[in-house]
Amino acid sequence: MKKIFLLILFCVACSKDNGNSTIDDNTDPTVEACADVTPTFSLILDASECDVDIQTTLGVSSVYTEEIVGNKRQITFNNIANHHVGRFPRAGNPNTISANSHSVEMTINPAAATSFKSAKGYDFGIFFSGVAIDPFTAEFFTNGGQVNRDWNETALTSSVNLGTDCNNAHVQPTGEYHYHGTPNAFIEKLTNGQTPTTMIKLGYAADGFPIYYKYGYDDSDNLVAMESGFRLKEGSRPGNGVSAPDGCYDGLYFQDYEYVAGVSPLDQANGKTGKTPEAASEYYYVVTDNFPSSPLYFRGTPDESFSHRP
Repeated sequence: MKKIFLLILFCVACSKDNGNSTIDDNTDPTVEACADVTPTFSLILDASECDVDIQTTLGVSSVYTEEIVGNKRQITFNNIANHHVGRFPRAGNPNTISANSHSVEMTINPAAATSFKSAKGYDFGIFFSGVAIDPFTAEFFTNGGQVNRDWNETALTSSVNLGTDCNNAHVQPTGEYHYHGTPNAFIEKLTNGQTPTTMIKLGYAADGFPIYYKYGYDDSDNLVAMESGFRLKEGSRPGNGVSAPDGCYDGLYFQDYEYVAGVSPLDQANGKTGKTPEAASEYYYVVTDNFPSSPLYFRGTPDESFSHRP
């Protein structure tokens, strides 16, 4: 009887591999292990800490001028905000704001390209405040002096302190103040601190398409707040912790996120085609209050005057 009993057990165990098993052998154990991870995405949505009138402090006026020349919009700006900013230097950012004059241009007839283009290596756009927006950073996964540039740290995370202020902005070593996300004090200036009743245009992207804050019109012409379609990946990073990061996807790196189609009206570039105050239908970008806040991709072709390359 004992031999028969053992044989039955053996056959039951074998039946798990006969194609009829309900056990999911493809389950990624790292997904469950990282199920309770706390996302580190950190975006300030309060302008109260912005108490520095930088124009008065420096004795320098904010500059934003634009002129249409041929089929180009030519813009001059100096990275001095026309609104209040945080105090610099500060923890995580030892740099001091100074005026830096720049001239850029973009087409006035933007068109969608055949594919999305990463904004890495470019200022994404310039706002009417006289300040550029640049989503990416110069911080990467580093181990023992070895740098892996495939893993880029975001400024909008609580895991590292890159010294962003109340406008989700900080300062380059050259003194250039620039946004990484929602510019709260600028938005308050544009809306007089009131709940908006129309879309809030912030400026222009390097490819010529306009940039708005999170509000847009839905199919019923209602003004609604929109979020991006990016979501935190599940499970663990594929690295070994030596040449590439390991650990759970938690939002420290841009690569911790993926775009999920269908969860937002916005595309991979944080943009959509629809009604705006200036057109019955046009493509526009949206700065959102969830990751990535600033768009990460161009839908059109960026002008090289926005490139960080010399």
